[in-house]
Amino acid sequence: MKKVLLFLFIMYSAISFCQDKIYYLEGTLGKSTIFMTLQVYKSANETNLTAVYFYKNSLKDIKLEAKLKDSNNYTFYFKPGDIITEKFYLKKSGNNFDGFWYDAKDKQLTVHLEPVNFDHYKSNLKIRFEDERLNLVKYKFLEFKKQKTTLYNNKEFVWYSEKHCDSDFFRLGTGFSEKNKAVINPILEQIHIQNTLNQLNCSSSFEYSNGQGIESTTTINFLNSNLLGFQTFDSWFCGGAHPDFGGSGYLIDLNNGKQYGIDDILAFDKSVTGDSENNFDAFSKYRSDYFAPKLLELLKIEHHFEKPKNDDDDPCDYTNEEYWDFPSWNYTEKGIEFTPSFYRAARACEESFLVPFEKLKNYKNPKFPYAF
Repeated sequence: MKKVLLFLFIMYSAISFCQDKIYYLEGTLGKSTIFMTLQVYKSANETNLTAVYFYKNSLKDIKLEAKLKDSNNYTFYFKPGDIITEKFYLKKSGNNFDGFWYDAKDKQLTVHLEPVNFDHYKSNLKIRFEDERLNLVKYKFLEFKKQKTTLYNNKEFVWYSEKHCDSDFFRLGTGFSEKNKAVINPILEQIHIQNTLNQLNCSSSFEYSNGQGIESTTTINFLNSNLLGFQTFDSWFCGGAHPDFGGSGYLIDLNNGKQYGIDDILAFDKSVTGDSENNFDAFSKYRSDYFAPKLLELLKIEHHFEKPKNDDDDPCDYTNEEYWDFPSWNYTEKGIEFTPSFYRAARACEESFLVPFEKLKNYKNPKFPYAF
């Protein structure tokens, strides 16, 4: 996992270094309002382009293939199944782009694009990468609607959907104090917003997005007067060679909104650190030297793992510490479930294994304020 994260960091840094220009554009395609991100990368031998656009009324990304005929003339096209279904011919003048759009039957519409005025889209939304700035635009047009209510431990959870895509998530309802709702619901809303933006951005050059590229389920697994625990599990295909899937566990303090990571909850050594952003080496060393070995020791006692006799026939070697360095986790009423992280070809091996709270008591992080 460390090698994967390092590789991704190097790749992203390289892309950022080579990137010549990003244009964030808004304007019209015929009578429709559209937004586009155009990235231009220049190297010694060639210029590469990527372009993504979306309509204001749908917010779903459409990934375009792009060509630069000269420094001012751009061609973009969408080509699923090797059939061009739409294309742009645009000429750059200053920072504006003007030209025409054509569909598969050569219907022509006028296009005018100019730089986005982000003053119109100010918000508290956090942007992870520079090329996600148009999420600020999408954020303004999201519409959430109440769908249903459910009960867990006699408390009401209110579920909402979003107008433009498949994206369901919950808020706290009846049975929770007004203070709890005031603290927690904005946090849950932000999670829902990010999940929705991920869904809207999930697009492929192979087909048009229907807003369903990410299949997501959310399960509430723990609730008491202080803590709310739930898990999200996503399976997705947003282009690329293969579909993928993964789960994320959440544990939120109902009193102050603090979100606990697994290293905030468990400490297998005093060197424990959850600060992967600012001190990745120390974080990774703790996970490989202390976290994985001790967690695997507890799991072996509980689940009696044995090494497969033939790794080629059975890649699910749960005795390999490396797969437990960075597991996903889920805080439940009975204990904490851990799911190992396998390499892609063995992803089917990823299943959850419970360690009861009784077995974890001796390893509770002293800074975690609640008893197991």
